Amino acid sequence: MLNHLIRFCVKEPWLVVLLTVGLSIAGWISFKSIPIDAIPNIGENQVIVLTPWPGRSPKDIEDQVTYPLSVSLLAVPGAESVRGKSMFGYSFVQVTFKDEIDFYWARSRVSEQLGSAASQLPDGVVPQLGPDATGLGQVYYYTLQPPDAGMGLAELRSMQDFVVKYELQAVEGVSEVASIGGYVRQYQIEVDPDKLRFHNVSLDKLAMAINGSNLDVGAKTVETTGMEFIVRSKGFLGSGGDKDKAVEDIEETVIMQRDGVPVRVRDVADVQIGPDFRRGALDYNGVEAVGGVVVMRYGENPRVVIDRVKEKIAAITPSLQGVTIHGVYDRSGLIDETMETLTHALRDEIIITAIIILLFLLHIRSSFIVAICLPAAVLMSFIAMRVVGVGANIMSLAGIAIAIGTMVDMAIIVSENIYQHLADWEKRAGRGGVGSQEASPSFPPPTSPTRAAVVYDATIEVAPAVVTAVATTIVSFLPVFFLTGRDYKLFSPLAYTKTFAIAAAMIVAVTIVPALCRLMLRSNVRRKSTALVAALSLSGLLGAAAHFLWGSRLAERFGFETWIVTAIAATMGFIGGWQLMRERIRPIEEIPSSRFVRWIYAARLRHALNHKAIALSFPAVLLVVGVGAYVGMPTVLRPIEKVANLFGADLNDFPGYVDAKHVFTGLQSDDWIALDEGSWFYMPTLYPAASFSQAMQVLQTQDVLIGQIPEVKDVLGKIGRVESALDPAPAAMVETYVMLKPESEWREGVSARDVWDEINRVATLPGVTPASALQPIEGRVVMLQSGIKAPMAIRVYGDELETLADAAMDVAAELKKSPLINVGTVNPDIVLGKPYVEFTVDREAASRYGMSSSMVNQVIETALGGMNLIKTVEGRERYPVRLRYNRDLREQIDGLKRLPVVTQSGAVVPLEELAKLETTWGPGAINSENGRLVAHVSFMTNGVKGDLESVEAIEDQLREAQTTTLSLPAGYSLEAVGSFRNQIEANLRLMWIIPLVISINLLLIYLEFRNFAISLAVFSGIPVAFAGGMIAVATMDVELNTAVWVGFIALFGLAVDDGVVMATYIHQLLKKRKIKSVEDIRNVVYEAGLKRIRPCMMTTVTTLAALLPVLIATGRGADVARAMAIPVFGGMLAEPFTSFIVPTLYSGYLELKMRFGFQDELFEEAREVGVGREADARLLPSPSLPTPT
Repeated sequence: MLNHLIRFCVKEPWLVVLLTVGLSIAGWISFKSIPIDAIPNIGENQVIVLTPWPGRSPKDIEDQVTYPLSVSLLAVPGAESVRGKSMFGYSFVQVTFKDEIDFYWARSRVSEQLGSAASQLPDGVVPQLGPDATGLGQVYYYTLQPPDAGMGLAELRSMQDFVVKYELQAVEGVSEVASIGGYVRQYQIEVDPDKLRFHNVSLDKLAMAINGSNLDVGAKTVETTGMEFIVRSKGFLGSGGDKDKAVEDIEETVIMQRDGVPVRVRDVADVQIGPDFRRGALDYNGVEAVGGVVVMRYGENPRVVIDRVKEKIAAITPSLQGVTIHGVYDRSGLIDETMETLTHALRDEIIITAIIILLFLLHIRSSFIVAICLPAAVLMSFIAMRVVGVGANIMSLAGIAIAIGTMVDMAIIVSENIYQHLADWEKRAGRGGVGSQEASPSFPPPTSPTRAAVVYDATIEVAPAVVTAVATTIVSFLPVFFLTGRDYKLFSPLAYTKTFAIAAAMIVAVTIVPALCRLMLRSNVRRKSTALVAALSLSGLLGAAAHFLWGSRLAERFGFETWIVTAIAATMGFIGGWQLMRERIRPIEEIPSSRFVRWIYAARLRHALNHKAIALSFPAVLLVVGVGAYVGMPTVLRPIEKVANLFGADLNDFPGYVDAKHVFTGLQSDDWIALDEGSWFYMPTLYPAASFSQAMQVLQTQDVLIGQIPEVKDVLGKIGRVESALDPAPAAMVETYVMLKPESEWREGVSARDVWDEINRVATLPGVTPASALQPIEGRVVMLQSGIKAPMAIRVYGDELETLADAAMDVAAELKKSPLINVGTVNPDIVLGKPYVEFTVDREAASRYGMSSSMVNQVIETALGGMNLIKTVEGRERYPVRLRYNRDLREQIDGLKRLPVVTQSGAVVPLEELAKLETTWGPGAINSENGRLVAHVSFMTNGVKGDLESVEAIEDQLREAQTTTLSLPAGYSLEAVGSFRNQIEANLRLMWIIPLVISINLLLIYLEFRNFAISLAVFSGIPVAFAGGMIAVATMDVELNTAVWVGFIALFGLAVDDGVVMATYIHQLLKKRKIKSVEDIRNVVYEAGLKRIRPCMMTTVTTLAALLPVLIATGRGADVARAMAIPVFGGMLAEPFTSFIVPTLYSGYLELKMRFGFQDELFEEAREVGVGREADARLLPSPSLPTPT
C-alpha cells in the first residue's frame, strides 16, 4: 500500500501540493482554536463540598458536619480519597476521583450522595457544591483602586459584591468570581440588657420583631375602570435605597406594646451601620485593599477567558464612579511568555535546520524541499491536536520542539536519496538537463528510466527504513501513556504532540517530498542575463521587505543598524536568485561537504572493519562511563578493583585514579522541575492563636518589607480565605503573591532563588516560621494533591486530637535528628493551638429560672456571637441585619461570666449563674483523611541527597525509631506525603515499562531485517546513546526526574534511526553483489557506509542543531523543556558511533559465518537489477503522466 501511495504522489505532484496547502491552512486554523495555557491542567479531579455553619467551632463542625459527610461521600463510585477540613464556621470536604472519571459525572454523583447525607446534619446546615472548576482555575486576581477623591473599604466592597462580581461572573467561561478584602456593610443592633430588663423584653421577642419587619406582600389584583391593578405592600427595610432610612426603619420597629405604649427597637438597642464579621482580608503593597479572584470553568481556554474578562473590565470601568480595576496576578502573562519561548524555539529550529541542510547540500531547491516539510508537518500535527483535544502549552509545544530533529531526518533521508539517484541518472545521460524530459518515443521505458521513475525508485528504496524508524520512535514513547496522576497529565500532551509530529513528518516524507522533488529537482542552467535579472529582482524584494517590514525588529534584537540588516537581506536575495537560475544537480562526490564527510569517515571505517576489537572498545568505554555517570563511577569500578586486588595491585595507588573515579558520583533523583512562573507564592505559618487583627498587621508589615526588594514588582497578600470553596484557608493563614520584575531589571548575579531567600529572610518576623519555596501554580498543585503547603511532609494518622498533637511533636523531634533535613524547616501542625472560651450549662441551675440548656445556649450564641436575622433589600444590594449585645459587654473575657441574661420571667441573672466558664486550648482547624484525623509535619531536605533518596532514608529512620525512641499510641501510623509521591510512582512504572518498550523496539527491528544478530547490531545504538545522555545529564548537574526520563524515552526512539538506515542499505547492496570472500564483505560494507554516511551525518547534525534553541533558551518555560532536551542532545552527540558500530558488527557477523562455513542467502550470486526498470514498467505506460514546467 505504501508503494501505491508513493506512486500516486509521483504521478500527481500538483494535486499533492494543493492538498498540502489545504492541510497547512487547516493546521493554522486549528492552532488558533485550540486551548492555550502555560502548563497542562495537572490539578486533581476533585469535587469540593462547602458547608457553612457560622459561629461554630472546629470541634462542633468536625463532629456534626465534616465527619458525617466524609464517611458518606466515601461511598461515591470512583472516589479515591475524601479529605476533610473543619474550620471556624466552615466545613470543607474534598472528594478526589480517579482521573478517568468525568468531572461533571463526579459532581452529579456527589450531589446525589449529599441528598441522603443531609439527614445526618444539624437543622439549617446545608452543604453545597463548590464551583465547577479546579484549584488551578484561579487565573486572574484584581484589586479595586479608589478614585482620587477617595472611597472607603466598605463602599469598594459593595461595588465589588454587587456590580463588578456579577458583571465578571457573566463572562463566558467564568465559573465564579470570589470577593476578598474590605468590609461587608451590616446593620448592627447593639442590645442593652438593662433596657431589655426594664421593658421586660426577652431576646427572643426582639429577634421575632425584627424578623417580621422585613417583608413585602402581595394582594393579588384589583380591577377598576377597565384596568387591572397589581396590589402590593412594601415592607422591606431600606427599600428606597436610603441607608439612613433603613436604620430609622429598624429603630422604629415595634417589639411589643406595654400599657398602650409601643416598645420599639430604639428603646432597647442602638442601631448602626458597621462591618460584618470577616475571616479574610486583602493587602496590596502594604495597604489594605478590596479585590476579587476570577475562577475559570473546568475545561475552558484560560487565555481566551482572561481576554474576555479584560474586555468586560474595560467595558464597565466608565460606570464605576472613578474606581479602576487593576489586574495584579494575571496568568495570561505567564501563558504568553511561555508560548513565546517555545514558538521562538520552534522558529529558530526550523531556520537552523534549513541552514544546516543548505550547507550540506549547497543546493537551494533541495534545502527548500526539506525545510518546507517542517512547517507543513507541524501544522498537520495541530490538526491532530484539535481532534484529540490536546491544548497548546509548554509540554505539548516542547514535544514538537524535541521532535523537530527527527522530523527533518525523514525528509533528509528521502530527499537525499532522490538527489543521489537523480545526480547519477543525469550523469549517465551525459549532460545536465537531458533528464528533464518525460516519457516519449525517444526514451522508451524499457531502456531509459524517466525522472518520475527515478524519483519513485529512490523513494521506495528508503521508505521501509523510514517507516521502521518512525515505528521505533513512536513505540518508544508508549511508556508516557502508562504514567498516572500528575505525571500523566503533565507529559501525555508531549507524547501526543511528538507522536503526531513524527507521524505527520513520515507522511510528508513519503508523499510531499517525492512530489516536490519531481517538480523542483532538475538541472536547469539559465543564461547569465536571465540569472542576473532574477538575482536583482529577489535582492530588491528581500531588501524592501527587510527595510519596511521586519528589518527594524531584527536589528533591535541583535543590536545592529537597520541598514545593515537590509544590506544583508538584499545580498542574500541576490545570491539566492543567481543560484536558483544557475544551480544544477551535482553528483555527491562533487559537493564539498560530502567530500569532507566521506574523507573523515572513509579511513576510519576501513580501520574499524580491519580492527574490529579496537573500534568497538571506544563505545564500550563510553558505555562504562555512561553507566558510571548514572550509578557512580565508584560502583562501576568496584569489580575491576577487586580483580586487580587478586593480582596484588591497588588501583587507588595510581596517580589520578581516585580523582577520576569521583568525577561522577551518581545521579540523584528529584521531583518534577517546576515551571518558572515569574512570581513567588509566600505562605509562612503563624501561630494559630494569633488574632485576625494581629495577622493583618503581620501581613502588611511583610508586604512592605518584601516590596522593598529591588527585584519585586508587586506584592498581593491575603489572610484568611476568599469567598470561595476553592480556598479552605484559616483566618491566620498568610498567602502572598510576589510578582517579580523582568530579569533584565534585576541586580547582576541575582537568581530567582536568591530573591526567594531574601523574601524569606526579610519577612520571617518573630512568631513566623519560614515558608517552603513555592510558586502560585506549583503551590496550588501541592495543596490540592496532599492537603499541605509544602512539597513534603510526614502525615500522622490518629483518633484523638490530644494524642495526635503529641504524636506530631514527637515526629518533629525525630525528624530534626536527620542529617538530611534542614532543621529550620521542620514545622509540625499545632493541633491544639487555639485558645477557647467554653461555657458548660448548669442544667439544674437553669431549670430554677425556667430555662433549658438550649435556651441558655441560644442567649450565648445571640448575645455574644451575634446572629444575622434578616437581609435588607436595597435595589440590587443586600445587607445583613445582626443582633447582639453591646461591645463593652463582650470584649473582656473576665466580664463574660457577668453577662446579664433576661430570663423568661423577666428576671435578670448573670451568666455565671447559668453556665460555668473556663478557658482552654483547642484546635484552630481539624484535618482528616478518609474519616481519620491527621496531622502533618512538613520539612525540606538540605540537598545532601536527592529528594527521593532523602525521603526514603527518612522513612527508614522513622520506622526504626518506632521500635525504639518514637512511641506512638496503638492504631496510629505515619506516611510520607507530598508531590514526590508522583515521582516514586512514575519510577516504579518506568522500571518495567521502559525495558518492555525497548524489547518491542528490538522486535520491530527484527521484523525489518529478519535476522536477530543484525537486529542486535542496529539495537546497539540505544545503550551507546543512553551513555551519552547520562554523561550529559551528569555534566549539566541535572537531577533525575520524570522530565529527564521522558527525554531518554525520546532518545531511545532516535538512537536506532541511523542504524536502521545504514543496515538497510548494507543489506540491499549485499543482495546485489556477488560475495565470495571476507574482503568482498568488507568492500561492500565499506561502500554502503560511504553511501549512507552523508544522510546519517546530516540527520545527526540537524537533530543536534535543532535542539540548540531549546538548550540555550532563557525565556519562561525554557527550564522544563531544557530538562527533556539535555539527554537527547547528549545521546545524539554519542550517536555517530553507530555509523561505525553497525557496519563493524554487520561485517563481523557475516565474516564469522563465512569463516565457519555457515550458509547465508547473501553469499549467493546477487540478482542483476537494472536501475529503474521495475518502476518504468509501472509508471510510464500511462500517457496521462503530466510534464511539470
